[in-house]
Amino acid sequence: RGVATGQRSMLVLVGDYGKDQVPNLHQLLTKTSVRAQPNVLWCYKKELGFSSNRKKRMKKIKRNKSRGLSADESTADNFELFISGTDINWCYYRDTHRVLGTTNGILVLQDFEALTPNILARTIET
Repeated sequence: RGVATGQRSMLVLVGDYGKDQVPNLHQLLTKTSVRAQPNVLWCYKKELGFSSNRKKRMKKIKRNKSRGLSADESTADNFELFISGTDINWCYYRDTHRVLGTTNGILVLQDFEALTPNILARTIET
């Protein structure tokens, strides 16, 4: 409903596999909005849990495949396609002051327990 009316909406995903649902939500928003593909602001505290560098990610996937440790191909490919094909602005929580005044289509807040009211207000205001 928020997309149809042009209002901001909030959806909270909690759990270990929340990052795997971000590509699906991005695809839904892309299909429902008339504008260009929405850019993403991804904020986190210390570490992402995955590499934002494409070459490092591909090297790790290749190494895991050679060891026989490859994960579920469909979710890995979906997330990898999302990361490589989307305009994502990576930001530490401590650097959220630099994103004030920017416009983003999607906001991802990782490490939810590290959020403070100030950080939440700064990121949602963008």
